[in-house]
Amino acid sequence: MSATTIAFLNFKGGVGKTATTVNLAAALAHYHQQRVLIVDLDPQCNASFWLMPPADWKAHVDGGRHSSFQIFQDEIMGTHRFDFDKAVVRAVPRKGGISMISRLDILPAAVQLITIEDRIHQNKYARFFEFLYKALKPHYKDYDYIFFDCPPNVYSISKNALYAAENCVVPYVPDFLSLSGFQLLAEQIEQFNDRISGFKGLRRRASIVGLLASHYKASKTHDQGLNELEVTLGRLKSEGLTHHEAKLLLPPIRHLADVSESTNEHLPVILHKPNGLGAEDYSKLAKSFHQHFQSL
Repeated sequence: MSATTIAFLNFKGGVGKTATTVNLAAALAHYHQQRVLIVDLDPQCNASFWLMPPADWKAHVDGGRHSSFQIFQDEIMGTHRFDFDKAVVRAVPRKGGISMISRLDILPAAVQLITIEDRIHQNKYARFFEFLYKALKPHYKDYDYIFFDCPPNVYSISKNALYAAENCVVPYVPDFLSLSGFQLLAEQIEQFNDRISGFKGLRRRASIVGLLASHYKASKTHDQGLNELEVTLGRLKSEGLTHHEAKLLLPPIRHLADVSESTNEHLPVILHKPNGLGAEDYSKLAKSFHQHFQSL
């Protein structure tokens, strides 16, 4: 068996992409005994900082060598310094050297990722989108899920995630501003899929298979936003711009202090406040998420 590979992607920031990636991964590992790897591809390193104290992160990434950045650096420079076993941090988070979720690993990001887009563009690599997949493919068999936490764009690094994955999940805040770009995002993903379809072989194109709502508030605006998202998704499915089984995965994640506070503790919310509403939401979402992907 090979991992279920998922790119978490939205070109709009502030929609809960990293919060969803980290907390959903933690819930799947903790409650459902799934082996999960988070691959942090965002130069802001938020997923890494959520699960690693900054001092631990800095010591580990070693100037970028033990991070996702080194994968791209090797391809551009013709070096072979990336070592998966040294770069991946196992069984995160840790407190006092003791693992708190044994089945959750992370390949951290490094701020040096911010330089990669220009360097790929300047060198005009014809198959730049294969860098990530080539480095990680040997390790797909070791996990049940691999989550790619993408930067808020659909540029070269995000396209690497789309090539490396067979699924795409889009987190959204259910309001007009967040939903307005949904069709454009779906179109961009499908255009990229068309471009690289001859290279993926038997692997499925990473079309949108799930939507997640975060920062939800019980209000007319957000309830209307959820309805509009369902309608838009139905239309895009009929147009072939998403996977035919794509759905809005519930429940929506409420806008709660529990989740934002957990970042300061470098813990997923299920460990920060296990009996809180945030943990309840992610526990329920992990169940529906796992059922959805098991049925595809």
